[in-house]
Amino acid sequence: MNRLDVIILAAGKGERMKSKKPKVLHEIMGKPMIGYVIERAKELEPNGITVVVGFGREEIIPFIGMYDVNFTVQTEQKGTAHAVLCAEGSLRGGDILVLYGDVPLMDKSTLMDFMGFYNRKRAITFMTTSVEDPAGYGRVIMEGEYIKAIIEDADATPDQKEVKEINTGICIIPEGHIRLLKDIKNNNKKGEYYLTDICTIANERGIDVRGFHYPVASYVLGINSRKELMEANIIMRDRINLLHLKNGVTLMDRNVYIDSLVTIERDTVIYPDSYILGKSRIGENVTIGPNTIIKDSIIHSNVVIRGFSYIDGVEIKEGDVVGIFEDRGNKGVPSDISKS
Repeated sequence: MNRLDVIILAAGKGERMKSKKPKVLHEIMGKPMIGYVIERAKELEPNGITVVVGFGREEIIPFIGMYDVNFTVQTEQKGTAHAVLCAEGSLRGGDILVLYGDVPLMDKSTLMDFMGFYNRKRAITFMTTSVEDPAGYGRVIMEGEYIKAIIEDADATPDQKEVKEINTGICIIPEGHIRLLKDIKNNNKKGEYYLTDICTIANERGIDVRGFHYPVASYVLGINSRKELMEANIIMRDRINLLHLKNGVTLMDRNVYIDSLVTIERDTVIYPDSYILGKSRIGENVTIGPNTIIKDSIIHSNVVIRGFSYIDGVEIKEGDVVGIFEDRGNKGVPSDISKS
C-alpha cells in the first residue's frame, strides 16, 4: 500500500439530532461514534490521521486526544471540500482517505475491500451504495464503474432525483490530486464547496473517477437522527454480543447490553435484560442473573449474581454470591478501572 493520510471530517453541527452535544460524540454502545471511526483508521497504519473539528470542538478535542491523532479547526462551515483543505497542512504527501466521524458501523473488512479496489484502479474513488429513498443524499451518475458526476440533492433535477445510487462521502484521492479541490467553486444552492465536485473537475481533465459499491447502506452512511442512532446501537449490540459468544460466553437471550469496552472471560453465563456498562471486567464462570446492571466494576471468577442486582464501581471477590435485589453501588470505582 502506498503512503496514506487519513482525514476524518467531524466539524458539522448535526442539527437533526436536536442536541447541544456534537453529533460525533453521541454514543454507540458506550463509546462516542467518532471513536469507532478513528479505530478503523488506525487499523490501516497510515502516515497520520487528522480530525477536522468545528462545532463543539471544545468537547471533541479532549476525547480524540486519547487516540494520539492530529486535529485542525474548520472555523466556518464552508463545505466538505473546504474541510479537507483545512487539513492540508497536516498531510505527509501520501494518498488521502476521507472518512466521516459519524459513520461508526463500517468495519475493518469493508475498509480493506475499499482500499483493495483503489489500489487496483489507482483512481479517485468514492464509496457508493443504494437506498430505496435517496432523498437528502448526493446522487451518483455512473457509466459502468466510472463516476461522471455526483449531484447534491438540493441541486438535482427531477430525473436525477430518481437515481438510487448515492454517495456515502467516503473517498480516496491519489497523491497529488488534492490540488483539484482548490478549483472547486461554491456556485450551488447552499453556497458550499462540495468535495463531490472533484468528480466533474477530474472528468473535464481526463482523470478517472471510480465508484466502489457497498451493498449494506446502513454500515456506510452517517448517523443523522435519533432514530438512526437507536438503529446503530442495535446493530453494534449484536456485533459485540456475537464476539462474546465466539469467545466462549453464553448469552441466554439477544436482549443483553454489553458496552464496547467491557471484557468477559469464557464460561460466563448472562441472563436476559442485563446491562454491563463502562469498563467492567468479568472473570470466568460467572453467572449473571436477569435484570442486572453492572457498571465500571470488576467481577472475579466463579461469582454468582442472582438477578435484579445493581453493581456500580465495586469489586466482587472470587466465589462471592450477590443476592437477589442486592445493591452494591456507590462504593467508589476500583483504582485499576478508574486509571484505565
